[in-house]
Amino acid sequence: MRYRSRCLAALLSLTLLTAACGDEPAELDHGGYALEPAPGDYDDAPSRVRGSLVESVRIGERLLFADRVDPDLIEGDGGGVVVGPNGVDGLLSGVQKTALGPFDVLAGFGAIGSNGQLDNEQKHKLLSITILSLPDAEQAGAAAQAMAAADFSANVENAPLSLPEYPGALSHWRPGVPTVGSWLVWKNLVIRVYAQVLDPRAEVLTDLLTRTYRAQLAELETFVPTPAADLATLKLDSGHLLSRMVKTGEYWPDRWEFMVYGPRSYALLLDKPAARLPDFDTSSIDAVAVAHNKFLHRAKDQQAAQTFAETEEKVLLAADYTAISAPGLAGVSCYRAARPNTEVSAARRFVCVVHRNEFVVRMYSNQETDVRQLAVAQYALLSGSR
Repeated sequence: MRYRSRCLAALLSLTLLTAACGDEPAELDHGGYALEPAPGDYDDAPSRVRGSLVESVRIGERLLFADRVDPDLIEGDGGGVVVGPNGVDGLLSGVQKTALGPFDVLAGFGAIGSNGQLDNEQKHKLLSITILSLPDAEQAGAAAQAMAAADFSANVENAPLSLPEYPGALSHWRPGVPTVGSWLVWKNLVIRVYAQVLDPRAEVLTDLLTRTYRAQLAELETFVPTPAADLATLKLDSGHLLSRMVKTGEYWPDRWEFMVYGPRSYALLLDKPAARLPDFDTSSIDAVAVAHNKFLHRAKDQQAAQTFAETEEKVLLAADYTAISAPGLAGVSCYRAARPNTEVSAARRFVCVVHRNEFVVRMYSNQETDVRQLAVAQYALLSGSR
């Protein structure tokens, strides 16, 4: 009975785990998943594609939250890294992307904030901010002018709109229409803003743009863009977070499938960015690693991670997940969705949250047995040291 007086540490091997607080060691099913890290070479050689992703996330860490300009804009309506191997491929209109064709866009990140009234055009408000990095200020200026000119010529009713506080901004609107497009260059960055308001007056749009640029430039004040010559040397995963997760797919840098985000850039990918960022701040989450069906959050210490794990569990319960039995390991909880999520193609029916040391990992599967096996293997990986 002496074993009941204390919680046993997990004793890990390729075939044997100890239940965290059990009476005696017990084998736990980890399926075919490895219990040891699987290092990758994705950061070894110089890579422009990888560097573009990393620099894009650096920009995302400085991107303005829309609710800072208008407190109604709390909904996240899309965004993220907008530059892929074939150039800019997100958020901008077709004519703007075409205008960027001759330019070497190094990186970019953007996000849309709205008031959630997408189905009601009369009440719909949004603010879309995208920041693009180019090799130098001269090319940034030329790219901004090309985008603004292409967008302006797309509709004969477009008219210029001046911003007294930012005379260098290139802005236009359609009189009587409550939308506006604008471009402003800062160093080698192009800030592109598109907004929709309820009141179709020029002074309303001018005020919104002015406040947006004022707040966005404040966020960028201490930002140092990576020189084009150094882009390929940027590391995706200097903290070795991706290899701390169970390997379930190829190790290839990808904005959605294999990436490391900062807390701010990751929050901008979520449904309610401004509501989720405080959760990250409370636990001092400084990085979120994404590896296919797994999401690792690194907190400042074990207690902060415990707090964040409890937050993750509350979020799941609020999203109509129900607790189910989990492997017999302290710090592991599992859940079943009430119904399949028809909005995403990825597996989301079952989820486990694993908390160990300063890490919290959320993982998904469409098979209940599989998600538990993943959790057992993930617990083992987090128990080791690097």
